[in-house]
Amino acid sequence: MNLIWKFLWGRPEGVKLFWNKVYTARKSIFTERPNALLVDAVEGRKPDKALDVGMGQGRNSVFLALRGWDVTGFDPSDEGIRIAQANAQKAGVKIRAVVATDNEFNFGRAQWDLVVITYVRTLGSSDADRLLRSLKPGGIVVYENVASGQGNETLKAFLRFRILRFEDVDAVPDWNPEQSEQKARIQRLVAQKIAP
Repeated sequence: MNLIWKFLWGRPEGVKLFWNKVYTARKSIFTERPNALLVDAVEGRKPDKALDVGMGQGRNSVFLALRGWDVTGFDPSDEGIRIAQANAQKAGVKIRAVVATDNEFNFGRAQWDLVVITYVRTLGSSDADRLLRSLKPGGIVVYENVASGQGNETLKAFLRFRILRFEDVDAVPDWNPEQSEQKARIQRLVAQKIAP
């Protein structure tokens, strides 16, 4: 099983196939509500350009667009992107939604005021470097994911940012509502690019 899993995740078409199955399943494993950390992090911030990494069905993108943000999101699943676009249309907002993996999407330089990454994967130092380049001065990263490993590698990777909030807690994740009573180790981070 481990070999199949590595083969699947090692290929863009395998990742796409996996997430297409997730998004077309009868029972959704994702909540439709925006991530609570994101809601809190953007409270009082002037809406500008936002990037939703691994946007899935667009719950965070639609929330941001409803609050006036200019939102671009990407996901490897064309089914996820289709659902995100339908959800945005239903909400009466516009978003840019792109089928791409992290490696295919061009994050750009000093382009984003907000980058949100929830329940995609654990972030490391190369991710922090990429996000530092892609954010405008004063821009923020909002990250939440089930923790992997024993330490605070994600926090360490973002030490060149101003850490506005960091939590390493046992909590109920945003996904798999059927198992909502089961807690997991969750890491939450809001980090700001310091102006040069």
